[in-house]
Amino acid sequence: MTKRRGISILCIGDDPVSLNLRCSLLRQQGWKVISSGSGHEGVFRFSQERVDVVVLDLDRDGAELALIAAELKRQRSQLPIIMLVPEEKALVQGATQQADAVVVKSQESRQLIDALKALLPDLTLTTPHTYPCDRP
Repeated sequence: MTKRRGISILCIGDDPVSLNLRCSLLRQQGWKVISSGSGHEGVFRFSQERVDVVVLDLDRDGAELALIAAELKRQRSQLPIIMLVPEEKALVQGATQQADAVVVKSQESRQLIDALKALLPDLTLTTPHTYPCDRP
């Protein structure tokens, strides 16, 4: 398995079960993962930590997704953002305009890994490296 050293992913999500599963999946792929249980906490964590990419999944309305994504892009315009959206609301009130990639939740596992590899293609290594878990 290819390990990715030095890449830090901020996962923001308001469903604790989905957030933990997503973080575990990404850690198994070798990425360092920082997790946040709300958009506001995610913006704070982003300002405090080095982050290479953000995975954003908020189950509330699209307006909150758009606000959080806009604030992250305001702080760093080149930041890659992957938005997870439910199939029935793939274009949630214009929120996805801030996204560099959009992943439908029902196909999340494979599409999320593929989107991360596409956004960060040159940041892979073949030597193992482990990261401490950010949250249990």
